Amino acid sequence: MKRIFLALLLASLVGCASRETLFKPELTTSSAVDTPFVASGRLSVQMNGHGQVANFEWTHALASDQLSINTPIGTTVARLTRDKQGVSLESDGKTWRAPDVAALTEERLGWSLPLDNLVWWLRGRAAPGFPAIYAPDGSLEQQGWTIRFTRVGDGGGLYPQRVDLTRDNLTIRLVTYHWQ
Repeated sequence: MKRIFLALLLASLVGCASRETLFKPELTTSSAVDTPFVASGRLSVQMNGHGQVANFEWTHALASDQLSINTPIGTTVARLTRDKQGVSLESDGKTWRAPDVAALTEERLGWSLPLDNLVWWLRGRAAPGFPAIYAPDGSLEQQGWTIRFTRVGDGGGLYPQRVDLTRDNLTIRLVTYHWQ
């Protein structure tokens, strides 16, 4: 039994030692055109030394978003919905509404989720219409956030596998496993 445990532990450590590389998107004229997507993966939030980890499922359409936050076994603990009428957050059998995601998440979570820009950042691009500076290390500075795009190993793909957002005492990490 101990040998099986040690073998699994070593295998997981070897898996964690994958090489990370900087993701650099191809900048084309179509990069400022929004397109619908469905993405899922892992989300972690660190604020003032406290952190939480969850899974996410995000369905983005041109006029709406639905972002579900799930436990590791798949139970939905919160659902954020944005449409023409505004934003709603469902959790613990309650629903809260606000005109925009930033106001609602600031009120309910204590920090502002930049969902409008995150639509672009998740795909490794700067949000159009806002000043953006690319640092020498490849990170993006935009709207007060430092965003770093990475991929694991030599895998290709149109989008980064991991996006790290940092501002003040807040770090948000999204690791995307599945795109449609």
